[in-house]
Amino acid sequence: MGRWTEAEARSAGPPPTPLPLSSTSPGCAATMASSEEDGTNGGASEAGEEKEATSKRRRLGFLATAWLTFYNIAMTAGWLVLAIAMVRFYMEKGTHRGLYKSIQKTLKFFQTFALLEIVHCLIGIVPTSVLVTGVQVSSRIFMVWLITHSIKPIQFFYHLISCGSCW
Repeated sequence: MGRWTEAEARSAGPPPTPLPLSSTSPGCAATMASSEEDGTNGGASEAGEEKEATSKRRRLGFLATAWLTFYNIAMTAGWLVLAIAMVRFYMEKGTHRGLYKSIQKTLKFFQTFALLEIVHCLIGIVPTSVLVTGVQVSSRIFMVWLITHSIKPIQFFYHLISCGSCW
């Protein structure tokens, strides 16, 4: 269905009148006029606003995409470094004891860096719930900083291998 020009609209006669709502189909209108067809709601100014909004979204979209690409590459590289360090440590030592001490700085950095995921939700560059993301990120930070870092005997448990693998 194409757009009608003004000349076509005048030659076609008067616009159809909407049918009344019937009692058998509540809430259903037989016809609805759009602002494009009847020329109301500003016409040209509406198109200008739409172009401006699209331009703004495109600009924000490009910046957001560039930032998220950088962020995801950095996080992937960080977790890859951690995974390699864990495997190397286990292959060299043959045990998980001392693993935390060898990877703690990198692990803390990348888990804390994940706080940006909450910021991404807050500013709207990712369409995810702030609450859900906040719970996920804060639970991992809680495990690293408040449990594993603070309680020394836990640093020698095997849980670090499973947590590191899952993260």
